[in-house]
Amino acid sequence: MTKLIVETHSSVTLSATAKRWLALAAEVAASDLPTSVRQGMLNVMVCGDGRMRSMNREHRAKDKTTDVLSFPAQVNLRNPKNWDWIAPGVLPLGDLVISLPQARRQAKQFSVRLEEELVHLFFHGYLHLWGFDHEISAKEEKLMQGHEARLLESFAKLRKKRKLK
Repeated sequence: MTKLIVETHSSVTLSATAKRWLALAAEVAASDLPTSVRQGMLNVMVCGDGRMRSMNREHRAKDKTTDVLSFPAQVNLRNPKNWDWIAPGVLPLGDLVISLPQARRQAKQFSVRLEEELVHLFFHGYLHLWGFDHEISAKEEKLMQGHEARLLESFAKLRKKRKLK
């Protein structure tokens, strides 16, 4: 069974429920990894708007907060030909940074629970780590949205099975 090691760091307070939902999202992401991968590694940081704005300014030259930033450890994992250099069974994915205040605002805007928005942002960032980029073209956006929908559906099924509230 493939395992995704997720190190979560937070400069803001996450509820126990949010932590459980993110852990379940990591399980879903692990099941999405290629069968040749025994273990994936991913760092997740949940922060406030100030830190997110600073990181967005530094890394993307956008002086505003955003919901999620992805820092891939690899160039493009979508193409298995790029996996030749990976140590057998181990796949470092990179880092995700999620803004908790922005997630709260978006949850309210979309009329969903905060935990649902956090899981959506986790999967969105996870796909960016694989090399998906919705800003490239409408075709790429549709492709990424399809993958997001599939991951969210898998999450919903597992959540229901585990009776996670």
